[in-house]
Amino acid sequence: MSVTFIGAGPGPGLITVRGLEALRRAEVILYDDLLDEDLLSDPALESAEKIFVGKRSGAHSVPQEETTALLISKANEGKRVARLKGGDSFVFGRGGEEALALQAAGIPFELVPGVSSAIAVPEDFGIPVTHRGKARSFTVVTGHTAADPTAKEENYEALAKLEGTLVFLMGLRNLSQICGNLIDNGKPPETPASVLSKGFAKDAIRYDGTLGTIDTVAKDAKTPAILVVGDVASFHLEQTPATAPSFSVIGTENFCRKFLAKCPSAVPFPLVDIRPVENSLAPFLPKGQEAFQDIEWLCFLSANAIHIFFERVGDVRKLARLRFACVGAATADTLKEKGFVADFVPSRFDGETLQRELPGEGTALLLGAKKSDAADRDTRFRKIGLYETVTRPGTADLSTDYVVFASAGGVNAFFENNGRLNGAVPVCIGNPTAAALATYDTKGYIAPTATIDGILEEVRRLEETRRGQTGENS
Repeated sequence: MSVTFIGAGPGPGLITVRGLEALRRAEVILYDDLLDEDLLSDPALESAEKIFVGKRSGAHSVPQEETTALLISKANEGKRVARLKGGDSFVFGRGGEEALALQAAGIPFELVPGVSSAIAVPEDFGIPVTHRGKARSFTVVTGHTAADPTAKEENYEALAKLEGTLVFLMGLRNLSQICGNLIDNGKPPETPASVLSKGFAKDAIRYDGTLGTIDTVAKDAKTPAILVVGDVASFHLEQTPATAPSFSVIGTENFCRKFLAKCPSAVPFPLVDIRPVENSLAPFLPKGQEAFQDIEWLCFLSANAIHIFFERVGDVRKLARLRFACVGAATADTLKEKGFVADFVPSRFDGETLQRELPGEGTALLLGAKKSDAADRDTRFRKIGLYETVTRPGTADLSTDYVVFASAGGVNAFFENNGRLNGAVPVCIGNPTAAALATYDTKGYIAPTATIDGILEEVRRLEETRRGQTGENS
């Protein structure tokens, strides 16, 4: 039972890493109007219950009391609840009121700050809210008073005397009144002013004028809109952004989670489940006899194999005389978490290379998927399928630059779900995965090492090649 307040930021991609991680853990999401409408389309949120509780000027609004009651009731059901708000939860939002209500009800909550539109929207339009020699401070003001008739009007006499930047949020309806009040209280009519309409949206537009003219200049502006008053409103900083490549990830939930830790903006498609094979180790764990008789090497072909093996083997002291090989660095790291150091890792991270390079002549168990890429080369190697990959139903219609395939099972799951690449370039974690992709007449680039870092390294190489071909600057 918990509630996490998450500021979604004022536009696409502006939610924080911490906020995105918290959102993906949620079982229930209560959300306001969001400028990043695609945020809730994240495949990781597919099973979460989503409830709109937004408030729109001139349109149907969900009463605040109803929203607060819903937060409490969903939390009391034992659910992980996310309260998702545009911008930051506490900047002219009702987050504080909702948090106080949860506190009074004894419900634990967490606060994840968000990027406020008061700073981000002007910045995206090329306006710094502070600038040396122009504005040493900025003041954020609500453009309308609360519904409470006893609420005090803004102190325009004090605002007009401020030398820094004034930022008015939600003030488009009262634009003429705001400008008039500032002028009446001594703010020069020639002070630069800008109205920033629908920031971060595709139809965002900027209207420039002065305090005396902006209400006429911005007569066609649409909400949401921000009014910026001060010398910085004359800035027009032109952006030349370098776009980072976007990723989709096809794999197990565990792999998708690890990839997101490295690349939080990636779109996860956890289309693969791992199902342990029952009694696969039984012949090697006879009761009352030595475990793994006549076996010298335990060769792990994946991290999944390590997890299942140690769940089944029980008392690890029976492994004391054995030697361990791992197919790659990531698998070796997983083995280390279990308290064992790999005695051997092959030069290439695949089962065939492991079999070819494994030192000595003692019998080795190859521990991996039931349909592993590592086929028996001779009587030295005995392959044990500890698990099998199972396709999980789910949509797989991609809209990213690259798609990462973490296993051959992931490739099969993608195409079994009628996945569409839509131009996404496939990058595979190893040769067996690329071979599986080839059976679908699709070419995949192979990471130099079978790790997430190796995948990202291959993407960097592909991006450098592309920029070289197009003549782009890096």
